[in-house]
Amino acid sequence: MNDYKILTKKAFESVDKFEKRLNEICQKGWKPVSLANGNHGGIMILLEKTEKYNDY
Repeated sequence: MNDYKILTKKAFESVDKFEKRLNEICQKGWKPVSLANGNHGGIMILLEKTEKYNDY
């Protein structure tokens, strides 16, 4: 079974800080699967846990 996580942009977080936080999470073995844009600029990204030695 795969592990999934939803990452959302905080209300007053800048896009640059959100991208930095996303990159840090991806370096820990998570990869983006899907992206959604909600109301008022709310960004949500579905992340999937990758295998330790699996390239994507």
